[in-house]
Amino acid sequence: MSKNWHYICKEHAKQGVVLSFATFDKPVENYEQYFDNRAIEVHGDVPHFITYIEETNSIKEATEEEKLARNQRILNENEFLDNNGKIKSYDINTQKIVNNKIIDKTREDLIKENKITLDSEKNKARMERDKQLKVLDLYDKAVLRGDIEETKEMKEQRDVFRKKWLELPNLYEDILIPVESLYPEQPSIIGYFDTELLF
Repeated sequence: MSKNWHYICKEHAKQGVVLSFATFDKPVENYEQYFDNRAIEVHGDVPHFITYIEETNSIKEATEEEKLARNQRILNENEFLDNNGKIKSYDINTQKIVNNKIIDKTREDLIKENKITLDSEKNKARMERDKQLKVLDLYDKAVLRGDIEETKEMKEQRDVFRKKWLELPNLYEDILIPVESLYPEQPSIIGYFDTELLF
């Protein structure tokens, strides 16, 4: 941090612009008289963008809203001015502005913007299927080792679960339905091995 004393033009400061008259390593006595009442004294670093405070003949760092009002910045693609004149940012991929408020985009919005496609949903299902088949593999190995005594009902549940997962990505055709809602329910005995994949 600078420890110098800066003397900047008051009239320029009112426009949000820094124009330096002089910089010293010690304060100037009676600087108002020295600079003919045209200067502001600033000790330390001078912000790049400033706002003048008339009551104290001083400056402060300009807010983003003040910079915007003086054309010292523009709104980014993901920013807008709310009803209180404050700059708000939002995620343009998942959110939108309606009536000057940030809300989440609907599934229909994401489909229109091609952020959700039939292929992306099928790929999502394929990745989940790969995970679930690994879980099934752990379950099958446990049965083969004799760690689990598989009943006829358990075998049927396992086979139905596997078959549904194998068919799901290819059968999925209605993009308006989230693919997750079609995921088959995992039998509880198989779910035990789901946690093992975390370690």
